[in-house]
Amino acid sequence: MASNAMPPYGGTVLREGSRGPDVSLIQRWLGGVSVDGRFGSKTDAAVRQFQRLNGLTVDGAVGTNTWDALYQNWASRHGEGEIWPGIPMRTGQSGATVKSAQQRLQSLVPELVADGHYGPRTREAVLAWQVVHDLTPDGILGRRTWTSLYSHTAA
Repeated sequence: MASNAMPPYGGTVLREGSRGPDVSLIQRWLGGVSVDGRFGSKTDAAVRQFQRLNGLTVDGAVGTNTWDALYQNWASRHGEGEIWPGIPMRTGQSGATVKSAQQRLQSLVPELVADGHYGPRTREAVLAWQVVHDLTPDGILGRRTWTSLYSHTAA
């Protein structure tokens, strides 16, 4: 299945015990589970139910096929486009959502490498964005910074 998931699948299979903004994004796409960025038993059960209902391999893991199907299901109800993952992104996190943000931050900091790892350079780029756009400069990509970044830049 060709996908236009936003952001594209990041290559790391998410399963019980996984954490971070990619997990919170799938929790938002699923609906009906707490959006906390922690892939626990309730998220696992929701993923398995989604897989069962959509003819996917029922293993509770979110790889390429489940990621793409979750996005397509979300987009069919809410429209295509990248949405706020539901938790702030900060140093130490990684994944597809971080890479997407890095790609957008490159409009201000072209030398930033979009590698999907929120390290010191990404934090500095977020700080620069916040200063330029009169946001609280904390280096954390929270909802206000995310909204500013995604409304001022193209994917």
